[in-house]
Amino acid sequence: MADAVAVLDLTVSFGRFVALRDLTFRASYGHVQGVIGPNGAGKTTLLDVLTGKSRPRSGRVLLDGTIDLARLSDVARARAGIGRKFQKPSVFEALTVAENLDLALRRAARSAPVARLLETVGLAALRDRLAGTLSHGQKQWLEIGMVLIGEPKLLLLDEPVAGMSDEETAQTATLLRRLRAPDRSIVVIEHDMDFVAQVADGVTVLHEGRTLFEGSMAAARADRQVIEVYLGR
Repeated sequence: MADAVAVLDLTVSFGRFVALRDLTFRASYGHVQGVIGPNGAGKTTLLDVLTGKSRPRSGRVLLDGTIDLARLSDVARARAGIGRKFQKPSVFEALTVAENLDLALRRAARSAPVARLLETVGLAALRDRLAGTLSHGQKQWLEIGMVLIGEPKLLLLDEPVAGMSDEETAQTATLLRRLRAPDRSIVVIEHDMDFVAQVADGVTVLHEGRTLFEGSMAAARADRQVIEVYLGR
């Protein structure tokens, strides 16, 4: 599969603290790539670099193999097809579900139909409900819908099931499987290993800013180093 994004020998530091050390990472079209690891491993920093929130000290990040993201502003990255959902939902609670999507629509350089997205994220019946009255899981799905408005080809999800009930987590797994497409790459940071096993085609395990392991979730769970530094016995 073609790479949607390739991170090459990336180093990111904040003062004396090195968050990522010579990191190489790839995410392919048509795949869901899980990124797991202990707190402080560099997972969120990786997403920050991809979206322009953090700047690397060295290394390169290429979109579609040729577009150097270092040359693009945050807005240009979004227009190039990078969309991110943060861990905590940040919907506009005084607006309805449909109004939240309409607001995202006005900000998007390109857009998917709102009615179709409401069906995709399972909120069609709640289109006129105030976002502040939604459950935690429903707010997460609404924000995913707001990101999808821009039709991203690289979709970045930071702990999408954190705080969800078991039922909501299962519904989110179904949603992510529905979002998999030949022209889209999905990167998921998550601590729920059962969820990752359900949705990810492969996982990258980060530890102290480096890649500790890359492969299937089943292989990660059997890897001695991954067990020692993250999964435990």
